[in-house]
Amino acid sequence: MELSSIGLVHSGIRSRSEMPVQGVDAEIEIYSRYSRGLSGIEENSHLILICWMHEAGRDVLTAVARKVSGDLPEKGVFSLRSPVRPNPLSVSVVRLRGVRDGRFLALANVDLIDETPVIDIKPYQTGWDCVFSATGHDRTEKIRKMSPGEYRAGLIREAVNYHGELCPGVAVGVRIAEAATRILERDLRHPRVSVAPGPDPCIADALIGITGASPGNRRLGCSGGDRYVLSCPGKEVVFLLRDVPESVDAILAAGEASLFDCTVRSRPQQKR
Repeated sequence: MELSSIGLVHSGIRSRSEMPVQGVDAEIEIYSRYSRGLSGIEENSHLILICWMHEAGRDVLTAVARKVSGDLPEKGVFSLRSPVRPNPLSVSVVRLRGVRDGRFLALANVDLIDETPVIDIKPYQTGWDCVFSATGHDRTEKIRKMSPGEYRAGLIREAVNYHGELCPGVAVGVRIAEAATRILERDLRHPRVSVAPGPDPCIADALIGITGASPGNRRLGCSGGDRYVLSCPGKEVVFLLRDVPESVDAILAAGEASLFDCTVRSRPQQKR
């Protein structure tokens, strides 16, 4: 098995301990001898980036998601995104922002430190690579141990991945999701969390992207008015929008009480 680096990551992050969970903007330099392989790459909004995490250990089979909290349960490395693993390959989806001089790629959401060797690049194909119905472990405990900023960044990324951009409606959806997570006390992707969006399509997209709710999995309904409702067995929370600012930054900085009225109600538990 022989691998050859095709380029390098150029990033402002030089230590794994400094890397934010959501990654950073970075540039990928592709070596001149491989630059012809980039022909047509600008037609893609997202890429699959495969790199060799050159500073990661290779002698570990269990680890803890320490970027979130050091007291989370230990798991096998094949069920984690930990850089420490027998073959420390990084496989991540990144956003292509532009191409410079035919061989420098400007990317977003890069979680790789400076001078990480690049092994391969592939186009991300929405109809093939996106599995919206995919499920995973219950993240409730993990979310409780996240800082508010880390959790918000994750919500924004999930919402934007589904909707396409961070617009004011998506920002409102993120704020609703933050409040609902706190009130319902669970991961909003839990299969028993249901969503009934109101009339704003951007807010609806954000809530769908964050929760994974769909008509097919019977978790997506219609509120039948201007309410946004999230519920789980025994409890539901109803949001009514107030005077929402027009800018994303203002929405993300505003107090919840200025954005929406929130009512928590008991909900009869259905027998399964």
